[in-house]
Amino acid sequence: MGKFLIPYSHSLLSLFISMTIIQIYDEKGIFEGELFSIFTNLFIAMAQMLAATLIVGVPVVLVGCLLGEILFRCVILPIKLHFIPSLILYILLAISIVFYYEVISDGVPTTYENTRIIKMMYFMGLTIICSITFLVSRTTYEGK
Repeated sequence: MGKFLIPYSHSLLSLFISMTIIQIYDEKGIFEGELFSIFTNLFIAMAQMLAATLIVGVPVVLVGCLLGEILFRCVILPIKLHFIPSLILYILLAISIVFYYEVISDGVPTTYENTRIIKMMYFMGLTIICSITFLVSRTTYEGK
């Protein structure tokens, strides 16, 4: 159980950090004003991303980590796959999770249209970061 929960919490933490960095990057007005105003804006951005991570990220990351755990136990451990092929498998898993979500939410025809939108690339980047974090953390705790 601990071998799953610790990589899951690392994936949630990486999602929170990544979302906060993206929001700070997107909002140019955060760094305008006085020093107190900048820290207030940063605190508000972090609080918003914490709420978004808890509301939206927890179930999505849980599903992704469960799929990653199945992939780790059923494919990577029995075959004794090296790190680079495992990394490629986890990146493909992350991309497939985003495409599956798009098919469910928007339907099949718009999936190919949405891949070119920059927001869709943010989602792919976030899921790839979370899946790589899960792989690295899970591989680390498997050796212990």
